[in-house]
Amino acid sequence: MMAVVLRYGWRFLTGRIGLAVVVCALLWGWHVYDKRQAVSAARDGFVREFELTAVQTELDAMRRRMAAADEANQALREKVQAAEGEALRFAAELEAYERDTQVNPEGVVDSGLLERLRAN
Repeated sequence: MMAVVLRYGWRFLTGRIGLAVVVCALLWGWHVYDKRQAVSAARDGFVREFELTAVQTELDAMRRRMAAADEANQALREKVQAAEGEALRFAAELEAYERDTQVNPEGVVDSGLLERLRAN
């Protein structure tokens, strides 16, 4: 049985119709393979493009955050400088007050200070 199938199968495949069927089958196989490759390449391209867009969006967001952080940092530096200036001014004022004001070293209120306190 197998010999009959092989003999007639070989005859069919080596004939014109058989060769045409084989060529058509090879062309169809190549077509399917090529279509799969094209779809795969297109999908990979879309994925790459999407990932690139996502990374660029993240980069833009990161740049905006960095710019906002720089602005906040600059505003904070200005406030710190203003506070330091105010502290220096207050320290100088306190030093001048200590220098100009006579304080009893024993911590006792004398009559002159008592009169000044009552006057206020």
